[in-house]
Amino acid sequence: NQIVPVPYRIVDNPLRLERKDWERVVAVFVAGPAWQFKGWPGLLPDGSPVNIFTKMKAFHLKFEEVAMDKNVLKWDVTLLTVSKNKRHLDSVSALKFWEELDKFIVKNKRHLRF
Repeated sequence: NQIVPVPYRIVDNPLRLERKDWERVVAVFVAGPAWQFKGWPGLLPDGSPVNIFTKMKAFHLKFEEVAMDKNVLKWDVTLLTVSKNKRHLDSVSALKFWEELDKFIVKNKRHLRF
């Protein structure tokens, strides 16, 4: 069983993506406010991004000492927590990120794998 590196493209301004690019998006980091998704394809008429999270895996990264945004609690988002004082444990959240993303891709976007 050979391990093959899989390249990812990280984008900080998704509004620059072309229509054909959206099918290749596998993950999004959610800040909390729904306005983060303004202009994204797949928004519901009320501006809710819940349909977006069926097409890409959503993650919310937060410090354990900080309260979670109310929207994040309502959405299908995987929580990744880090501590301000226990940074040596960051690798646990990093591993969780890759495990959850791999599971999502295998289940929902298998055609993008390798």
